[in-house]
Amino acid sequence: MPLQSFVEGNIHADIYNGLKNGNSKTLSKHFASTLSLSINKEESVYSKFQAELVLNDFFRANKITELKHLQKVAGNSSNKYLIYSLKTIKKSYRVFVKLIDIKGDFTISELRIE
Repeated sequence: MPLQSFVEGNIHADIYNGLKNGNSKTLSKHFASTLSLSINKEESVYSKFQAELVLNDFFRANKITELKHLQKVAGNSSNKYLIYSLKTIKKSYRVFVKLIDIKGDFTISELRIE
């Protein structure tokens, strides 16, 4: 199944480009009003704006060198998961993105960088 049909609209391209370019603003366009954000196992629930700031700090401290899309999983019709391998100058991370369907639009409800 093509990834574009798996995740509707431009959300996948925005997630990929946001991660690859270290751009929290691009990612935050698709954040739910509150989301669970975990970076290096420090997890909290943030507002959309707060999560963008926390993610921006991570990207500022970790220059992205490579991003690979590893897997996509359809949990059910309202949940989808994307998994990436993210390499920075300092170390490699696995990125897990949970998308939920809210009134016909998928939004990011959880983002983990570990």
